[in-house]
Amino acid sequence: MDIAELIGSAFADGQVLTVPWGIDYFSVVVGVLTGALFACDRKLDIIGTVVLGLVTGYGGGIIRDVLLQDKGVYFTSHPDLILVCIVLCAFVFYFRGLFKHLDAMVFFADALSVGLFALAGASKAYACGEGFVLTVILGAITAVGGGAVRDICVGETPGIFQQSNFYAVAGLGGALLFTVLAYAGVPLVVAGIACVFTVGFLRYWSVYFDWKTRNEADLTPHVARGLGKARRVVAGVFLQGGDRISVRRQRKRLRARKRAGHDGDCRAACEGERPEDAGCRDDGGRDAGCRDGAGEDANRRDGASGDANPGNVASGGAGRQESGRAAR
Repeated sequence: MDIAELIGSAFADGQVLTVPWGIDYFSVVVGVLTGALFACDRKLDIIGTVVLGLVTGYGGGIIRDVLLQDKGVYFTSHPDLILVCIVLCAFVFYFRGLFKHLDAMVFFADALSVGLFALAGASKAYACGEGFVLTVILGAITAVGGGAVRDICVGETPGIFQQSNFYAVAGLGGALLFTVLAYAGVPLVVAGIACVFTVGFLRYWSVYFDWKTRNEADLTPHVARGLGKARRVVAGVFLQGGDRISVRRQRKRLRARKRAGHDGDCRAACEGERPEDAGCRDDGGRDAGCRDGAGEDANRRDGASGDANPGNVASGGAGRQESGRAAR
């Protein structure tokens, strides 16, 4: 089958995009492969590897088909593909060493499968006439639902809910672009190619430039600051009649209050003393008694020193005798 026949086969109906079975199978197989490798990294046994592989490959499509109701379940419609996926999971479990050096190839295949899953989900929802919003949502769920269920099965918070490179964002962007183009009347083949290309582009560029979603963002301070400015403008223009002089006076009062408060703090800092000094000043009588007691102690010390030094007494007596002779 050449390119023209392949593109022509995609238009089974004017409003339905029929994806060739080979592309559908490829997306499921790649999803199963990534799920099996994930199970091997978590040291699960052969049963866990097979189950996680199937959950990753079919999880998003099963959620989509359950939400659509009575539109057919892809998982039960292709039993031959289920057998192929089980054999692939067993091969990955027993020969996991072959995939250790294929990280780049596995990443490329995973990005491509996410784009194909987004296309499958959005195109089926669009064909069922689910509307713009549900078409985007079901496309995103099909793209990342299997990975989310896989993480829950091993007791981890789904990676799409944490700070990471664009994964759910890429699937959501591809589904959104497909839906916009489809409702704009663009041929569905062109819309599908644009969807897959957009998902791969966002996925690769987010890893290359290390673009990540944020796990914490609080705009409350910015909004509060903006509302404060708006309130001051409204108060100055409407509540005061647009009188600029009164606004300037109010600003001057505020500056004066701030300056007075700053000066008062400086004086308090300069005049600050120890609490025990302040307590002694408040109790004046106790200070006076302390000072009187200190004077009496000094007098006692002087008298004791004079009595203890007899040379001073003798010298004092000789001096008085000499002064008496000079007077006679």
